[in-house]
Amino acid sequence: MLTIDPGHFMAWPAMYLDVPDAAGFGFNQSFQSIGLGLGAAIGAAVARPDRLALAVVGDGGAMMALGELETAASLGEPLLVVVQRRRVRRGDPPLRPHGSPRRPGALRTPGPRRVRTRRGRAWHHGPSAADLDALDEWLAAPAGLCVVDARITPTVVADWLEEAFRTH
Repeated sequence: MLTIDPGHFMAWPAMYLDVPDAAGFGFNQSFQSIGLGLGAAIGAAVARPDRLALAVVGDGGAMMALGELETAASLGEPLLVVVQRRRVRRGDPPLRPHGSPRRPGALRTPGPRRVRTRRGRAWHHGPSAADLDALDEWLAAPAGLCVVDARITPTVVADWLEEAFRTH
């Protein structure tokens, strides 16, 4: 089950990830409220243990639902969470005024499996094979929570968002 949180990145998983059927996709966009994707993925993991649950969330959505990571880890159901963390550098055009939050403590804990992509790699180009070795190991026998800390480049802007900002 693929669930997607609202945010700048939300179109890419919907366009580029395949799901087996309509029941395998959850587009949680109610009122553009960030933070809903992780809870929906936890619900999917519990309701359908026969399917791997995947949540694709942004850094803001992850911060909004940070407590849910503890819930996910304590349940022990296989759950893959990809946190797309936009790296903001001085001089970059801001898509949001506050920049990217620092990695929260829950993503530094040794309990859940954590995969980290290299700094400066654009997620849409994909991390290197070496970056994903730990993810391959986890996917071979999914158990518990696996968090992919995907640092994306701030210069990649979604076409739909660029168009929306032009009208303001």
